[in-house]
Amino acid sequence: MNPMPSFVDVLIVGAGPTGLTLACDLARRNVNHCIIERSTFHSVASRAKTIQPRSLEVADDLGAVRYMMDTGIVDLPVRYYTADGGSVDKPGITVAASAELETPYRDPVWIAQFDVEKALRDRYAELGGQVELGVEAVGLVQDSDGVTVTVNTLQGNKQIRARYVVGADGGKSNIRKFIQLPLVGQTHENERWYLGDVRLEGLDRGRIHIWTSQEGMIGVTPLPKTDIWQLQATIPAETEEPEQPSLEVYQAMFDRRAGAGRVRLTAASWLSIARINIRMVEQYRKDRVFLAGDAAHVHPAAGGQGMNTGMQDAYNLGWKLAAVLRGADPALLDTYDEERRPIDQAVLQDSSKKMEAITGTVTESGALSQTMSILSDDLTSGLRISYRSSSLTRPFARPNVIRTLPGDRAPDALGLQGTGFAGSVFDLLRGPHWTLLAFAKCTDPSLKNLANNELHVHGILPSDVEGVEGIIDTAGNAYRIYEVESEELILIRPDGYIALRTSIEDTASVSNYLNSISCAN
Repeated sequence: MNPMPSFVDVLIVGAGPTGLTLACDLARRNVNHCIIERSTFHSVASRAKTIQPRSLEVADDLGAVRYMMDTGIVDLPVRYYTADGGSVDKPGITVAASAELETPYRDPVWIAQFDVEKALRDRYAELGGQVELGVEAVGLVQDSDGVTVTVNTLQGNKQIRARYVVGADGGKSNIRKFIQLPLVGQTHENERWYLGDVRLEGLDRGRIHIWTSQEGMIGVTPLPKTDIWQLQATIPAETEEPEQPSLEVYQAMFDRRAGAGRVRLTAASWLSIARINIRMVEQYRKDRVFLAGDAAHVHPAAGGQGMNTGMQDAYNLGWKLAAVLRGADPALLDTYDEERRPIDQAVLQDSSKKMEAITGTVTESGALSQTMSILSDDLTSGLRISYRSSSLTRPFARPNVIRTLPGDRAPDALGLQGTGFAGSVFDLLRGPHWTLLAFAKCTDPSLKNLANNELHVHGILPSDVEGVEGIIDTAGNAYRIYEVESEELILIRPDGYIALRTSIEDTASVSNYLNSISCAN
């Protein structure tokens, strides 16, 4: 075990999904960094239990997706129990993203947060990283050159000097408090939920089970590849002081709402009361300190967005930190707040509307099942996130002609074949580099002069071209999906968003763009 460093370029505080996503991204970019976690052990609480399509794409790019897909479940139907003791079976509440979004991961995946963390942690270890457990940030001082963070360890206090600090330390973030950025918004004091990871007897693990009653609803979701169920139950608004969570309290609640003897709880590993918070900070950056995930925004559970927005925050920030540390204009870091905060604000509003709909229907199974069926959609998938208005996005000459514009997520396209290559657009994008797709009947040799370690250049040839060096779009998918009508250059950022589209001759725009943020020479 290596000693904890006293100086790093980036200090990540918090080793949940957000911090681990950023750590994996920085590790593969060979950025000098450290990730600390105040807990002395890795979390065993389920907390979030759905990973969305866009987050799966992020995990794919980082090399962590296989464990998630092997562990998680795509289809989990729901059984709603009626007041007369009967039941109604319904399809799962998650829906596949629209086919037009072109992704290998159309379906949200049911998986416990601790398994998402394990997948990222295992990948981080493969990249040579190690989480520093039992290390809590207890003080922070900034100056013009960096940040000094005082941490409490099992061996006592020490100081870590960093050029940048990222607070990914959750809703009760110490880092957020140190830089005095309050979470602004609402806490619905009367909208509270009992949560827990329990073991039980008497239910089929192939589905979610939900009971409604005049007291409220109670539901249990089987966590894949475990014998654990996540329990969620509303607490009546008129209850001033809820009982402290315990196995006995939960069993009594089950007996009242589902019927005595229907389900027997045998053990619990995590018990909690959650209040509905709809809050976020008013800026994601204060000088050299950034906030990401729950440290920056706290969500209602509806729509399964909290963990996912955090992972996508980290993915947006990672390449920008790496670029600035290698000499790019520090103003690049301002685009993290510019791009992510409006997205997270929109997601927060959507989650709160969906949670309001759920809490209004928790006493009647028919109404609740109708509400639950609209929780999952293309917005919650994360695939429609766009940075069209970002200062990093260059306008396109024909904005009303095509759907996939600069600022949008670059879609996948299958059926590409070239010398020593057979795969998809995503196979070309995978990795920490920028990508330039040159759609043309022949590849201009001068384009190769643009290529380097930071920028990969690929000629994409139409299917009817033979004897020309490049990658052939054998089924015409890439030309169709990207709506390429003539020869064209498409520059794609390291996080998979289109930076610009221009004519095949306009290599100057590509060079000027990259030079403007100094990410490629």
